[in-house]
This record gives sequence, C-alpha cells and structure tokens, in this order.
Amino acid sequence: MTLPLLKCPACRREYPVRPGLFSCPDARAGEEHTLERELNAAQDAGAKVRAAWSGGARRTFAAFADLLSAARLLGPDRYAQLLGRLTGSLERLEGRGFEATPLLAAGAALARAIGRSGPLWIKDETGNIAGSHKGRHLMATLLYLEALRILDGEGDRSVLAIYSCGNAALAASAVARAGGYELHAFVPAEVDPVVAQMLAERGAFVEKIARAETGGGDPCYRAFQEALVHRGWLPFACAGNDNWSNIEGGATLGWELLLQLADRGGQLDCVVLQVGGGALARAVSQSFHEALALGVSERIPRIHVCQPEGGFPFVRAYYRVMQAVARRCGLAFDLRYEREAPAAAQLEALKAFAWSRGDQVRELAGFIRRNFDAPEVRSVLSDIPFHVGRYMWPWDGPAPHSLAHGILDDVTYDWYPLLRAVLRSGGQAEVLREEAIRSAYDLAHRHTGIRVCPTGAAGLAGLIQLTEAGVVEKSESAGLFFTGFDRSPAR
Repeated sequence: MTLPLLKCPACRREYPVRPGLFSCPDARAGEEHTLERELNAAQDAGAKVRAAWSGGARRTFAAFADLLSAARLLGPDRYAQLLGRLTGSLERLEGRGFEATPLLAAGAALARAIGRSGPLWIKDETGNIAGSHKGRHLMATLLYLEALRILDGEGDRSVLAIYSCGNAALAASAVARAGGYELHAFVPAEVDPVVAQMLAERGAFVEKIARAETGGGDPCYRAFQEALVHRGWLPFACAGNDNWSNIEGGATLGWELLLQLADRGGQLDCVVLQVGGGALARAVSQSFHEALALGVSERIPRIHVCQPEGGFPFVRAYYRVMQAVARRCGLAFDLRYEREAPAAAQLEALKAFAWSRGDQVRELAGFIRRNFDAPEVRSVLSDIPFHVGRYMWPWDGPAPHSLAHGILDDVTYDWYPLLRAVLRSGGQAEVLREEAIRSAYDLAHRHTGIRVCPTGAAGLAGLIQLTEAGVVEKSESAGLFFTGFDRSPAR
C-alpha cells in the first residue's frame, strides 16, 4: 500500500509520513510551511471506502481506514488490532467509541424562521466523545502516534500538549487517556471551571495562561509552542500547522456527510462552516476534494466560512487576498486595508465594506472560481507562502469577544489551505454580527432539538446572513455542522 506524502507549500518539497514529522522541518518565520497530506488518487481507496460504507461500516476509524496514514503504515491486520484496543479503552472510559454521527434534515419550522425553502442538512456532533467534533481530529493523531510507536518497537510514550479554550482540550484529554498518554492543556486563565474540572478528571494537567494584550498572538499558543521547543513534548492540537495528522481525523466529518447524503439521494450546493483556528473547515474542505479525486462525488459545493465580528483574522486575510487579486487583474474592489495603518479603524472599515458591498465581493469571488488556474490568480496564490505577514497576522483589534467564544482564535492556523479551498469553490468569508450569532443559537434550540452551543451553531448564523445578502439562494441545498454540546443550564 502506497504511503501518503506530506507537501510543504513554501519549501515545495515532499516528506514521507514514516519518520514521524508533525510540521515542516525547514519552516522559516514569515513563511507558510503548513504540511498538506496527499493520497495517491490512482489507488482504489475511494472504492474501498464506499464498499465499507455500503457494507454497513459505521465505526468512523474502521470505515475510513483506507484514508488514514496509521492504517497505511501498519497494514489492515495490525491497524485493526490497534483500533480495537483504543476503541475498547474509549468505551470503558468514555462510554462510547467513534461512530457515524447523525445527519438531520432541518424541519419546515426552522426553514420558515430563516427565510429558506431549500433543503438544509445539519451534521450533529454534539453527542460525540467529550461533546464535540474535536475528538475525531485527535483520534487520527493518536492512531498515528501509536502506529509509529509500534513500528519503532513500542517504546515509551511521549508527553502531549494542546492549547485550547475548552472543547479541543476536553477531547484531547479523553483521547490521550484512552491511549495512555500524559497530556498538558494550556488554557485561558478564565477557563470555565466546569471544563477545568472535567480536564482534571481525565488526568490532564491544566496550565492556565493569562492574556495581557492583543497583537502578540494567543498566549496559550505561545506557551504550547515553548513546551514543544524546550520540553520536547509532542503537538496534540487541532491545528494543522503544528500537527497535520489531526486533519485526517477531521476529514471523516466531510466523508460521512457525503456518504449519508448519497444514501438519502441528497446533494449540497453549499456548506457554511464556522472558523476559529480553521482545522474543521480545512478538514471538511479536504474531504470534499479527496472525494472528488477518488471518484466518490461528482462536484464540490461552494465552501462559505464565517467568523464573529469580535475577532475575524481569517476573514481579514480573505479580503486582503481579494484585494491583491483585484489589483493584479484590474478589477473593481473598493476596500482599502493597509497592514501598517491603525488596526481598530481599519477593522471597522472592513466590516462596513463586507456588509455593504456584497456586489463587488460576489463578482470577484465568481471571477476567481472561474479563473482559479489562470496565471494572474495563480501568481497571487503562489506568492502568499513567502509573504504571510501581508495577509495573516495575530488579531490586533480590541480583545476578542463573542457569544461564540470557541472560535475567537488570534490566528487562523490552517488559513492557507482553507483559503485556497474557499476561493476555488467560489465561496465567501463572512463577518458575523453578534446579534446573528445569538439569534442562530436561539433558533437552533427552538427548532432542531439539538442542544448545541453558540460556537457550534455559528454556521447557522453565517447561513442566515449569506441568505439575506443573496450569496446563498433561498432554494439552494445547504449544509451545516453543529459541532459542540451546550454546557450552559438547560433552556
């Protein structure tokens, strides 16, 4: 079985998965070195996945084994033994393993409430391990770590580290405990006490980190990075820039969605994905492209993404890239955002432009989709990895704040692979009004019966705004991911 390759957009090099790399060994400051895993499209992985699904396979990491590096490293028999051991541990400690999660057709009441007539599909992750989709990401990393350890003679397990404000750390603690690993979770000083207690109960070491200012990046992330460099701990984080392997696990979400839709004769015109660090949206986008390349689907839906107005580094980067393409191609785009100018006023101007000049945004997004492989567009995108600071830098506006606090990352770590996927599909990046987030949260609880948190329902807010703006037609088929269980008191 041919092993996947890891490709770096800046180095333009390929690395094998066998030595155990998590990030590019030649990364340089100011450049984009996020590794991207590529499968051999000539192999029959797509056919095997379809056959497993058609045969009733619903255990996530068994059904999609042919897409996972751990399975390719170990081969089917040893991988099955490893997966069985870890699944048994999860079932004993968490009461469940990883299985296909529900895909629900939203009812007429929700459709009426948000002014839509087309099908609306919701992938519900609130009942997954630790109450979110994050465990999917990290289970792939655990399988990869254990596969490497088996191949190397089953030596000592390394110490793991994660930075998170809640759900990712909880999922990491559950998965790490199942694998017998020590985990240190770097969390904000104001972390929810319930979350901190749940982390401690799962054996995680909780490292609380205070924030002093904006502009220097997430202090939890800086502490995490220091632990990797100075203590030799391994990245067990839901971000592909430090840990490419977690994207494999997150991609099972998109694969499941496509197969569940096919079973029900449905299809998607678009998806709307909430973005913080970007791993979820990147992983789902990757699954769509892989499914197309492997012959499992016939097209890729438009990929729209959204972030709260209280912190939107990816949306800012998207608009900066749109500026660059418009200038290169001589197209109208009236946004003026300069990297060196004071941040607060420029961020307000960007929001005003995004909410008032949808005509220019839609026209340029359509142009890029139609001309994605044209030299003028490709030249801008291929230049980005060497000038990251022009597009993505730590949030330097007022302290990040939102009801959807789980997607207030200072940096969108998976921004570059996600950006390309959004642009290629003709999608757009939306700044969410805070009132839209609150309204979506209320509507989700009132009309779906899913106990989703505000962060997990933020994609619904994006769909509402994009529908009102005419970016998504009311009759189109749309997909959402409700990604986190609401731990606030029952409504």
